[in-house]
Amino acid sequence: MIELGLAEPFLWALRWALFLGPLAVFLWLASKVRHKPRVLVGCLFAFLYGLGLIFVTHLVAIWMGWWRYGGETLKLQGIPADIWFGGALLFGPVLYLCFPKVSPFWLALPIVICAHGLFFASLPPLVYPGPGWFGGVLLVFAVAHIPAIYLSRWTVEDRHLAARVALLAFGYGFLAFLVLPSVIMHAMGEGWHLSARPPWLLAICAAVLGVVFVLGLTAVQNFVLYGEGTPIPLDPTKRLVRSGVFAYVTNPMQLSTATAWVVMGVTLGSVWVASAALMAWVFVVGMVRWHHRHDLLARFPEGWREYRCNVPEWLPRWRPWIPEPATLTFDPSSAWQTRFAGWIARAGIGLTIEEAPGAKLSYVDQRLRVEGIAAAAKVLDHVNFAWMMAGAAVLLVYLPFAHLCRQGRVRLEKTRLAQDA
Repeated sequence: MIELGLAEPFLWALRWALFLGPLAVFLWLASKVRHKPRVLVGCLFAFLYGLGLIFVTHLVAIWMGWWRYGGETLKLQGIPADIWFGGALLFGPVLYLCFPKVSPFWLALPIVICAHGLFFASLPPLVYPGPGWFGGVLLVFAVAHIPAIYLSRWTVEDRHLAARVALLAFGYGFLAFLVLPSVIMHAMGEGWHLSARPPWLLAICAAVLGVVFVLGLTAVQNFVLYGEGTPIPLDPTKRLVRSGVFAYVTNPMQLSTATAWVVMGVTLGSVWVASAALMAWVFVVGMVRWHHRHDLLARFPEGWREYRCNVPEWLPRWRPWIPEPATLTFDPSSAWQTRFAGWIARAGIGLTIEEAPGAKLSYVDQRLRVEGIAAAAKVLDHVNFAWMMAGAAVLLVYLPFAHLCRQGRVRLEKTRLAQDA
């Protein structure tokens, strides 16, 4: 490690350069690709992801004592805003635009070793490193910077839809439920004083938040499964999504976000955080309805009109609206499948139930085919809103796990075939 003993004025100038430099480079590079909208969308997604994940990883680093920042100007929760925004621009849009074909890992490695490994100790009073600071640097790069660059690339190339939607969900989650409340409370002189709140209130609010987050995340999952796109209109779905939670409510993500802000406001004792729910309503009235009229109605004129006539915007239906029946197939020789199919036949709607001796329990609709646990969870969409939420919670865990297992088996098979050859 090299200690340069840099002058304090130079270090404060460096802080501003870490923001203005990436900003200037990005604007210059963006002007060269301004006629490639998908590239600009990829850069925007990477920047927003970086804002959320850089913030949370730096909070972890400060809490762990890995480092702290000097000065008191333009800081949120101890993180300088200029370094935060500059990092989100540099480790995402800028590096992708400069090196679109280079692996993000190889882009990050020299920066970790050279810029951080050699010179980190020279940065006081800008940054004061503590014990274990290098592990904190690795965490930031692994969780925030490298995924942001991958998100840019995958968006531009329209690849790895499930992975990039997962990254967008993580980025949005931290922006909406950590960064925004922190900004509001900082502006109003409040803080995250959870230890002062009653334990019973924290437990109740945590449980409610869990349910609310399932509502939003299952909507995101359905965009991937049925729409083959992201929840963001800049990278829209290829098909109109009317299944799953969307059979009950038109705007589940906005409903989830607004409800979460209200619950967080109650948890923190902050009326200002709770009032952020008004922003979700304004967003729906303004942006979302405009998007529905000028995009969804134009792309799906018949399907969208029929859907909006039957499914409300905010207050979910108790029973689903299912215009196209799905099929549940079960093995009559299996006692549990027979009992389950019998209950679904009585409680569910929009469903055809068939017997197939020796077959696995399976669910098939216009876009999806699943078996076993996934089929049992998915068919709950046809019962009511409460059962749909229970099945959605299972699918949020089971489907990604099953996908990763399939990918692992494919890689092992490719490796085996390569070794045999």
